[in-house]
Amino acid sequence: MHEVNLAEAVTFTPNKREPIHNWFYYKEGFSRGLVDYCIDRYRMEEPVLDPFCGSGTTLLACKQRGLMSVGIDVSPLALLAARAKTHAYDLEGLRNAVLELKKLKPEFKGNPPKQDWVRKLFYAKTLENILFYKERIEEMKDELIRDFLLLGLVDTAGRVANAVKAGGSLRREKKPPLPVKKLFFSKLKFMYRDLKKSPPAPERGLPAVEPEAVESDARKTSFVENHFGGLITSPPYLNKIEYTTVYKMELALFFKAQETRLRAFIGEEAADEGGAPATGAGLPPIARAYFEDLEKVLRNCLPALKPGAKAVFNIAGGCFPDQLVESDQLLAELGQRVGFKPVEIIPCRKIQCHALRSMKTGTVNESLVVFEK
Repeated sequence: MHEVNLAEAVTFTPNKREPIHNWFYYKEGFSRGLVDYCIDRYRMEEPVLDPFCGSGTTLLACKQRGLMSVGIDVSPLALLAARAKTHAYDLEGLRNAVLELKKLKPEFKGNPPKQDWVRKLFYAKTLENILFYKERIEEMKDELIRDFLLLGLVDTAGRVANAVKAGGSLRREKKPPLPVKKLFFSKLKFMYRDLKKSPPAPERGLPAVEPEAVESDARKTSFVENHFGGLITSPPYLNKIEYTTVYKMELALFFKAQETRLRAFIGEEAADEGGAPATGAGLPPIARAYFEDLEKVLRNCLPALKPGAKAVFNIAGGCFPDQLVESDQLLAELGQRVGFKPVEIIPCRKIQCHALRSMKTGTVNESLVVFEK
């Protein structure tokens, strides 16, 4: 079994050191090491399901082991990263596309974004250069090459924007003008080098697999019954923030979406006070809605697993001004109620809760909740 520090493995931090996994920093994600740990500990067989696949850590980790996997997510940004990191590329064709794109002189003649707040995040020339390369990439016929180049450009846009990601928001911060072309092609070179250094699966004695990454809502998706040999996922974490805006710049600029529901899209509408709570009385309304949505996800995933297959949910407790919610315990009870067999709860790390940004109100666990069909 892979040795892993679970307190670190449930975060994206270790992926910063992992080729391909580190192409796009996705702060909400977990690490490749966590996927390896779950597959080994629970002897998961392919295909592996991730109903909240984010930027594709489960999919890429499975591919690197020669295991087929399927992931779904509601965010087009996350899915772009997942697909770009898991495609099987023609390296020569990819290299030629990059060289041809590099020959072009950035001259943008279109219209800038209509949203005033987007324009204010960039120097005018910087934004024009980004939009020029975006247009040229979207004109390309090869979908795989488009995904590769677009992910590189998305990452570059984040680096040259007059903004930083802070917590669950995007904060404006003035930077000196940065050279878009130089940074963009430097990023593509870095990504291409990772592919060159990563031998295809057949060269390592493993089957070549192509993961599936599909835009869909886990609350509403029906999967093929008795199909999956394991499940590894991290649902949106419960907190008092209904929407996260940390990726709103990328979504507005590249996907014509002003806000994302990446990590808080479930439980987005508070349950009625008079409604029957999913996991018992006493929860804040938004928390009851959250667990009602998780129940929908569990009911969709249970029939999709093969008999005896394990399902691992990485979940964190909720911090509210006047209450701490033990999400792992509630999820375990909920899973058992819908028909899963409880296996174990593994606490991985403590999360500090604060009121008014400074006053500590307690701690909640981030845990792995494990079920068996």
